[in-house]
Amino acid sequence: MKLTHINIIKKNFKYLSLDIVMRPEKYLITLILCLLLSACQTPKYSKVTNFTNSNNLVPQVQYAVAEDFDPNNIKCIVVGQVEDASDENEYKSLNKVSLIRQAIYAHLSPKNYQDIELHKISSVLNNKNNSQLLLQNLECDSLLEGTITTFENNFFIAYSSTNVGLNLFLKDKNNKVLWKGSHTATSRAGSIPFSPIGLATGLFSASTNTEDEIAFQMIDTVVRRLLKTLPDKSDVKNIDQLKFAKIPNDSEAKDLIDYSRKKEKTPNFYFSIGEYGKAINLINENIKSDPDNHKLLFLKGRSQLMLNEFENAVSTFLDVLALKLDSNYLNGLGHGYSKLNQPNKALAAYNKAISIDNKNSYAYFNAGLLLENANNKIKAAKYFYSAGTSSLLKENFVRASNSLAALKRLSKNESSIKKNSLKLEGLIKELSDDKDNNFKIIKIKSKG
Repeated sequence: MKLTHINIIKKNFKYLSLDIVMRPEKYLITLILCLLLSACQTPKYSKVTNFTNSNNLVPQVQYAVAEDFDPNNIKCIVVGQVEDASDENEYKSLNKVSLIRQAIYAHLSPKNYQDIELHKISSVLNNKNNSQLLLQNLECDSLLEGTITTFENNFFIAYSSTNVGLNLFLKDKNNKVLWKGSHTATSRAGSIPFSPIGLATGLFSASTNTEDEIAFQMIDTVVRRLLKTLPDKSDVKNIDQLKFAKIPNDSEAKDLIDYSRKKEKTPNFYFSIGEYGKAINLINENIKSDPDNHKLLFLKGRSQLMLNEFENAVSTFLDVLALKLDSNYLNGLGHGYSKLNQPNKALAAYNKAISIDNKNSYAYFNAGLLLENANNKIKAAKYFYSAGTSSLLKENFVRASNSLAALKRLSKNESSIKKNSLKLEGLIKELSDDKDNNFKIIKIKSKG
């Protein structure tokens, strides 16, 4: 029998207990080698019925998919509650739940399911603890919840081990489990590189020391590997992408993640936890002494969008643009007009934004949706391709994936569009390859 390094490890462990007490130095190197090799292993993906304790020598991702689960029947997924069952004394300075939820949100987006911004979910969670009420309020039909099983850093004589374990469950509105997964990401001798999506979320820049950085890498790894087993949605509709279109982000505010447990009560903080009314009230107070603060006014407009106060938001964005002509502020104006069902004004705002910044992927993508909705498919396809390539330049793999989904939709009936669709797909695959090449997602065809 051919001895792989795993066979050698098992053989060594079989005899290790016989004389380790008598000659410990002989086996110290073997033990360290075993740990190093196991840390470098790509994970084994196992389809199971129930989760079991996996073999620590080979990292294992366990998952299950309901037989009648059709991803194309899911319109929208809400990233719900994550319970922290790990040791509360480990990584006290980090908000583990917030970090895990952000990683889930980031890695879920390229699966082509429509989703809701985390701050919007937080605004509803503040008042709706019942999962059915939560889904109803957000107009979604499935909930992704989880439990942090492990979050620890162990130090030994010759190595350290950082472990982040997670169980995830996707449930429908009747609380039926459609998919579930379990995995513990471990870094014993070093660290696993961030995935491109993990880098794009800002997790890497959030690390303040080596220990935290490795923990963030494990967060990225455990979530990425788990969601790799969730089947992709293939039938993405224009009407859904329009309905769940995201508001423009403030590239400077970075209001995505509450990395630590320290909370400074600023407008951006209130926005990040879905307290949009409090954010607006505080902005109004601050504006009295600083009336030309266009950044605060932009945040006010974004908050009004989240409260569905679209007319007020448009008015605010016009005030902001009077202070500074900025492509991102025009994105906000375009989004507001789109929600008011004024597509011509929205397109004008997006095109103006593109004229200022020809790499404005947000404007390209949302303008493309409006053009497609108006049956101008050829022009829409050009905008989607520009949105995809511009997104990749700025490492926004989520929008690149959304743009690709739109292009694929249009290419079904237009052969001229298929070329750009294939080109963009190749670019995304090349730039976002996560190197776990021993697992292939099985595509599930829509029934009926």
